[in-house]
Amino acid sequence: MSIKWRLTALFIGMTGLSLLLFWVGESVRLAAGEQQINVGVVVLALCLPAGVVYLYVSQLSRRMEILHFATQRIARGDFGHIYLSDSTDELGQFTEELNSLSRHVERIVQNGTQEAHKMEAILAGMQEGVVAVDHMGQVVLVNAAAEKIFERRGTDVEFRYLLGLICNLELEQIVRNVLLGKNHGTFETHIAQKTVQSQVSPILSEKGQPRGAVIVIHDVTELRRLEQMRTEFVANVSHELRTPLTSIKGFVETLLDGAADEPSVRDRFLKIIQAETLRLQRLIEDLLTLAHFEGRENRVEEESLNVSYVHKAYEKIRPVIQSYAESKKVKLEIALLEDLPQVSMGEDLLSQLLLNLLENAVKYTTEGRVWLNVLAGQKYIQLEFGDTGCGIPEEILPRIFERFYRVDKGRSREQGGTGLGLSIVKHMVEDTGGKISVASQLGVGTVFTCELPRA
Repeated sequence: MSIKWRLTALFIGMTGLSLLLFWVGESVRLAAGEQQINVGVVVLALCLPAGVVYLYVSQLSRRMEILHFATQRIARGDFGHIYLSDSTDELGQFTEELNSLSRHVERIVQNGTQEAHKMEAILAGMQEGVVAVDHMGQVVLVNAAAEKIFERRGTDVEFRYLLGLICNLELEQIVRNVLLGKNHGTFETHIAQKTVQSQVSPILSEKGQPRGAVIVIHDVTELRRLEQMRTEFVANVSHELRTPLTSIKGFVETLLDGAADEPSVRDRFLKIIQAETLRLQRLIEDLLTLAHFEGRENRVEEESLNVSYVHKAYEKIRPVIQSYAESKKVKLEIALLEDLPQVSMGEDLLSQLLLNLLENAVKYTTEGRVWLNVLAGQKYIQLEFGDTGCGIPEEILPRIFERFYRVDKGRSREQGGTGLGLSIVKHMVEDTGGKISVASQLGVGTVFTCELPRA
């Protein structure tokens, strides 16, 4: 039964009870011949119905308080079931609908929380930086990649304006234009010593008006560096190939024009052609070796190679390096122990490493000595290649392992260097899990230190 009919019935019932009690009291008084009204009967006729109404209204009030506290509980995120003693009236129906609404809101909140966690996981896992701003240009979202690109921490970027985050007027102006409804797109700029590619897109309202913007930032610093290296590599290879080919072509044309008839001129030109041909051969071999080490197909092959001993690898190249040192009158000092442990590098590769570094040391030593010392550590075998040559300027030491980089370009070409030897050595050492470093002083000498893992 509905509340209004219950209250109506209660009102009629209590009114009738009051009248009945009053009539009974009056009947008793008249029968006894009393002239005064019985006050007790009147009080009973008024208080009894009032008490019954008060009890019913108190119960109704308690039920409404339960519903009031339940709505507050739902607003706080507590979606527990609501129980009422009577569920047949309007409050009972309201309770059932409130329970249904609570379950529906709970599902919405759970789905929203899951979507928020999913979005956080996606943003955290993205390599691209993502920044969202509102219509005032105030930052509302920054993922970890963007913090890394802009070199900011989370506490530094909360509720800050975009310019304070990115410190780049160009990007800030583009975002302003997007918020004003102007064109948007992709552009490249420099931020925090990084080259970044940014794409700005508007966040549109239901009416199609910009109410914010999303900036997706790609850090393309490494990509641009690799592109520059590729361009330089192609230019260097072209130059290195063009020089001997031009020389060979010139001398061949001279021989064809009649110089071949003079034996002394012919022999001198043929020796030059032979030297340039050997130089081309060394350059191509070094390029193939470098491509082999930089390619991924060599990983499995190298892992399957046998380990080797340093002294055995040195014996393979000893005649070559000794002959070269004697021709330049450079003293060669090799300190190798027979009981040295094995290293995790094939014997052919280790021989090539020793030959490259020792030959390089002898090449740039006019007089003095070149040495090789080997020490055995717990995890690594340390090879120290030293010389008393001309040395390398400190400012260019970080670049000596670059392809085609030469400290003295003219002298390197005169002595047949390709500019790839140290780059090849670096790949050989690092591919086995080792390390290579260099220390040098002008006019004193240079020391290369290789740490190769023990087998």
